[in-house]
Amino acid sequence: MLHKGISLLLAPLLLLQGLQVRRTTPRLAEPKGERMGQTGDNPSLSVLILGDSAALGVGVDNQQDALLGQVIHHLKPFGELSFSLFAKTGATTASTLQTLEKNLHGKHPILSQAHFDIIITSLGVNDVTSSISCDTWLDQQEQLFKLLTQRYSPTHILVTAVPPLGLFPALPNPLRWILGQRATRFNQALQQLLLILGQQTGKPGFGQLNHPTRFSLINLPLDKPSSETSMLAFMRQVMAVDGFHPGPQIYTAWAKRITEEIKRDNG
Repeated sequence: MLHKGISLLLAPLLLLQGLQVRRTTPRLAEPKGERMGQTGDNPSLSVLILGDSAALGVGVDNQQDALLGQVIHHLKPFGELSFSLFAKTGATTASTLQTLEKNLHGKHPILSQAHFDIIITSLGVNDVTSSISCDTWLDQQEQLFKLLTQRYSPTHILVTAVPPLGLFPALPNPLRWILGQRATRFNQALQQLLLILGQQTGKPGFGQLNHPTRFSLINLPLDKPSSETSMLAFMRQVMAVDGFHPGPQIYTAWAKRITEEIKRDNG
């Protein structure tokens, strides 16, 4: 691929730009608020959000404005629910897999739970910005989905696509372009994986026969309101001050997109 050849040619520059971004990008605090609880005495739906700093809600001050709070808000029409958030800044697919395998059968207040109806994942940014190959990442994603399906028997796993790194204001070119190309390639492979896994659930060795799991790829809705505004300028408006994490507007749109997919399973 063209971007691979360019990456090799520009490797020293890309390395310097990456180091510069790490030095100059402000580190935002994790949002305050509960990461586990329920909205009533008799929850009929259980939700787990799993992933990285975006899943955690970095970019806003309170969980109410983060993905978790917005998902809870938009799922109100479905009745009472229980919710859990397990996310960590810097998390990769591999590190999340390791943590899950270590805590699944222990006494972890979240990961040791027996079942979740809905699982929402947000992983990939820290993989794309690393040196991992797309094939290796895809294998790790498949391991993760199989583990989640076999352990929690969810009815629906909503997989957040890698966001458009090619539009992140914090990244200078050509690093921004290279990472954007990688993100696109990773997402294309991920979409194909989910199609395959969706056909396999309910079969021996994958998921539960009586509780097949549906997989959905969630692309962030980033439609700029005006043709006069460039996408990069629009992203500066809707992202957090660090130019790397979602702002409140993106978290709200992300939660709405997730809710739309869940509605398909609930009429």
